[in-house]
Amino acid sequence: MRRVTLLLCFVFGARGAWGGQVQDAKGQPVPFARITVLGQGGWFVADAQGHFELPAKIAPPVVLVVTGADGVALGNFSFVEKIPDPLVLVVTPSQETVTVVARRPPDLVVPPATAFSSLSQAHIADEAPAQLVDALATVPNVGRTGSDHAAVPAIRGLAKFRSLILLDEARVLTERRAGPSATFLDPLTLGEVEVVRGAAGVAYGSDAFGGVIAARSRLVLPGEAWRLRFQLGSGWGMPQRWAHVEAGGSLGTGALTLGAAIRDFDRYHSPKSEIYNSQASFRSFRWGYQLPLHRGMLRLLWRSDWGRDIGRPTATSRVDRTYYPEENSHRFIVGFEGPLSGRWTRFTWTLGWVEYQLITARDRAATSTRPRTLTFADVSSHDYTLRAEVEGGAAGGQLILGLDAHGRFGLKATNVTTTFSNTANPSRVREVAIANAGKDNAGLFAAYQRQVGPALVNFGVRADSTRSRNRSGFFGDATASFTRGSGFAAVTFQLLSHLETSLQFSRGFRDAVLSDRFYRGLSGRGFITGNPNLKPETSQQWDASFRFRNGPFEAALYAYYYDIFDMIERYPVGRDYFFRNRAQGRLKGLEAEAGFRVPQNLELLVGLQYPEGKVVDDGTYLDDIPARGGFLALKGQRHRVRWDARWSFYARDTRPGPTETVVPGYATVEAGVSYRVSPALELGLRARNLLDRAYPGDNEPGAVLAPGRSVLLSLRGTL
Repeated sequence: MRRVTLLLCFVFGARGAWGGQVQDAKGQPVPFARITVLGQGGWFVADAQGHFELPAKIAPPVVLVVTGADGVALGNFSFVEKIPDPLVLVVTPSQETVTVVARRPPDLVVPPATAFSSLSQAHIADEAPAQLVDALATVPNVGRTGSDHAAVPAIRGLAKFRSLILLDEARVLTERRAGPSATFLDPLTLGEVEVVRGAAGVAYGSDAFGGVIAARSRLVLPGEAWRLRFQLGSGWGMPQRWAHVEAGGSLGTGALTLGAAIRDFDRYHSPKSEIYNSQASFRSFRWGYQLPLHRGMLRLLWRSDWGRDIGRPTATSRVDRTYYPEENSHRFIVGFEGPLSGRWTRFTWTLGWVEYQLITARDRAATSTRPRTLTFADVSSHDYTLRAEVEGGAAGGQLILGLDAHGRFGLKATNVTTTFSNTANPSRVREVAIANAGKDNAGLFAAYQRQVGPALVNFGVRADSTRSRNRSGFFGDATASFTRGSGFAAVTFQLLSHLETSLQFSRGFRDAVLSDRFYRGLSGRGFITGNPNLKPETSQQWDASFRFRNGPFEAALYAYYYDIFDMIERYPVGRDYFFRNRAQGRLKGLEAEAGFRVPQNLELLVGLQYPEGKVVDDGTYLDDIPARGGFLALKGQRHRVRWDARWSFYARDTRPGPTETVVPGYATVEAGVSYRVSPALELGLRARNLLDRAYPGDNEPGAVLAPGRSVLLSLRGTL
């Protein structure tokens, strides 16, 4: 993993001092590439010939990150003493993982004290994660709720729609009460995943208390030659098979990308036995087209993902089985970004449409006192996204103005229960939980950055208006409308030549999702009943960061202290679950990251986490808080061979929330190696849980053991 740090107090000034061009390996211009000065809010956009200009008062040391128009990283460039003039940045698609220890990611609008990690397509291909949450194993304090294929990522313990997932810049939403997981998504189809840990609600809205997980499909750039990329793989221990193919190249004045994937999982084996109900199947198709248009790049993307027979294993699955027969996602994204002249430097807009369906099934075996029952909960909806940003200079600083509107409409939810008291003539009962529901959220936001003496000052504000509505169904006609404000203020200081620190305060707002209010019926954990009278959550969040870099060594320490008021909680009563507002939840913790590069392409990485979460009024622990622990990783490369090894360790978690149980401490070892047979062909081998340790897959009561020792073999190539 390559890590770059910007230790620079950036001073805004007039444009035009540094002229440059972005080129590919063949010397051809990369049209409308994004160029970011790490530590600066926002980014600059090259023109159709790859030309760009940087502000006048940039002084080394400085790091520039270049991404394509689709947002996927192409390369980063460090200038320690001098910036060439003219400046030519030669890029190729990123072949390694880049974690940026800097104030901001290169293409997300977030405050400076947040922590940032970026996982490249090559890293994801090496790891071959089963789910999106598995791809985040090397990101400190990103936990998981649920097990196996249905696991949900939670940044800093903020699950249940408090951590935002974006797929190709459109929200991933679901009516699963655990929150969005993108279960339908095969990570091997992605070009990049970016993770922001920390409050990001000003630019991204109510479900970004904990941070943002941004997943992107790679699109071919105009000017690229046609190529066919493929990946084949098979696994044992956690049995699986996959085949991925992607073709793309220039077409007309733009570039077309076509991709398809298939991946099947059989029941996996724990160190003690085969785990029943742990199978799953996934299919994916996508096409995208990037077209230079006027002074910008128009981006079109269609993506369809299908999940089938997705198991949710528990200790009682043989007599009370829960699974997802279908999860379907179809999304169409249209986006445009281009440079502007004069005071304003860029303009960006995105439109997104999503069709989503999730079917949950529960098959309860007959007992001496009750017959067998089979229940299907079918939930379907449509989502929309509208986002626009403009960026430029103002009053000696940099200003971003934006509109962020999103919502869900046409939500329908039905429960159908079949009782087999008479095998020849079973009875069937159909209940309409939600006949038609929708939710609209519109937000206006602004973020500003300026150097004031020795301090870099940032602040942002946002105004949100949200309206939820339900027609018919179990709760009948009902509406809930709220208007709230949120914002942040931050300051960054360069303490020493190699050390900088940031402190920020954020205030956020989050409204309940539709199913929290209006749904009644089957869920993954049991029967659940919504609460139409839920109040919105509000937050007060403090974040602090310390970042150090000196030669090959760099490190970062992050601290957070979050209070969430009127916290929405799912709580159990017997086998059923309900929703309520708690008085106040408090989350706090520390995260540490360090990297050390030595000669001969060897790198040592360390990540540590120490989280805690409690209800303030009674001192009980909150759900979803990750265990204390961390990882130690070593990576190397020599000639045609790349290898890595990772040791992960977690302390005994004796702080379960109201729907959780105690989890013992454990440690696992994972290792992988890949060999480049030829410039166009690579063979990979990965082994997980090498010591075959037995530990629970999650912290729910009745959780099954996680996979034992497993081996994955893959073949990747380009034609």
